[in-house]
Amino acid sequence: MVRNPGPGFPLKWVSYSEKKREIALNHQFRRMVVVTTYMRDELIKNGFDPARIRIHAPVPRMGDPNLRSTFSDRNLILYAGQIIRGKGVDVLLESLAMVKSHFECIILGDGNHKAYCEQLSRDLGLADRVHFKGFIPQEELKAYYRECSVVALSSVWPEPIATIGLEVMRYALPVVAFDAGGIKDWLNDGHNGHLVPWMDREAYAQRLDELLQNKAKAREMGENGLKLVSERYDFDGYISDLEQMFSEVAQHAAPKLSKSLSGLNTASAFATA
Repeated sequence: MVRNPGPGFPLKWVSYSEKKREIALNHQFRRMVVVTTYMRDELIKNGFDPARIRIHAPVPRMGDPNLRSTFSDRNLILYAGQIIRGKGVDVLLESLAMVKSHFECIILGDGNHKAYCEQLSRDLGLADRVHFKGFIPQEELKAYYRECSVVALSSVWPEPIATIGLEVMRYALPVVAFDAGGIKDWLNDGHNGHLVPWMDREAYAQRLDELLQNKAKAREMGENGLKLVSERYDFDGYISDLEQMFSEVAQHAAPKLSKSLSGLNTASAFATA
């Protein structure tokens, strides 16, 4: 089964034989490009040669170098993303119900789980503190970044990377997330935010509380995140790594190609004779 991005049940059936053919075809590639260690490890579990797997993380959108959050007493927690099963907005709400500090949470995005989450928010007594704003243009996010104290990333399915985390680090904002999939590649617990054990709502609430109550620490973690994303996820390095990989593949294929061409020339000579 795979995730169903459309309406209805969140999972859908796929053909087992078709999936086996797909994996067999992928085994023929000289390089498999993935974006996180988690994805690489999943390929290795499925019998792929580690020497053929390369990690190339995407480069997040550039931030505004002049924009920094005020980390005001508003205690704004921000969630931005799809509101579908697996993204954990329901789990986030259950965690927020345990936060002791006063806060406001803005949830940006849409999806087929939104109505359920809105009702859950009311049931948990969070309606006056949690506000669903729907989808907004990328440029309007900056208004929230200026007031944000922490970004909540609540995915409970194994995210390949969760690029929103990389994007908000461009704005020196700390992130709290569950340890799911490839998130640990860029979120170092205690350095640029907090990585919480999977589905541990109480621990998630405690980590949010810590950052809301210690703005100096939140600001320090945000700056650590900006430094990390600037050094590790820069465009020039990304292009250089791709060029190197293509060069390696081309050099590996050149002798075989030369041999094949030689065989064609010999056959042509016999045919002419």
